[in-house]
Amino acid sequence: MGGGPVAGLWLAEERGVLDALPWLEGFCDVRAGAGDGEWLEIHVRRPSALGLHALPHPAPGAFHLGPESLEDYRELGFPGLDRPPVAQLALLSPRSGRENHLLLGHLALFLAERFDALVDFDGLLGQPASPDDLPVEEEAVRLAEARRLVSSLPGRVWEMPYATYGGGCWYSHVGDRTFLAAWLRHPDFRMLP
Repeated sequence: MGGGPVAGLWLAEERGVLDALPWLEGFCDVRAGAGDGEWLEIHVRRPSALGLHALPHPAPGAFHLGPESLEDYRELGFPGLDRPPVAQLALLSPRSGRENHLLLGHLALFLAERFDALVDFDGLLGQPASPDDLPVEEEAVRLAEARRLVSSLPGRVWEMPYATYGGGCWYSHVGDRTFLAAWLRHPDFRMLP
């Protein structure tokens, strides 16, 4: 669906996107659709409902919320989690840009609070996507940088291994709501394009 920001909501119980509908309808225009699975198209009408009182530009386009497989993670396990997730909902924006990052992050926090979910940041914070073609030394540098960043924030965060398309292993940060709220206030998040 595009190249914008993505966040996964790791659920402790089976829930569907329609469970989010009553929470969203008060400040969003929501359209339900069907395809490979249920999904919602979300247009945020009132960003202030998410704690965003002023956006530099008008509200961006639609966000999408739909089911997402956990298979890449299940293959390598869920080390350190008290209980592995049973389902995941993906929240994504088809476009990048500062407003999309801000709204998606705050929308993810809003939904994580209601679903009592952990948040998968779709990669290591502060780092580019998976390094299938990077030398091992560069991978170690990226991991060290990412670990320094997340250790500076409150809340709980896990480094979850997943299978890459190239057949290797890389990591994604998964955090609790306290961690996500702190990340949304962090200068590195505020500098995202």
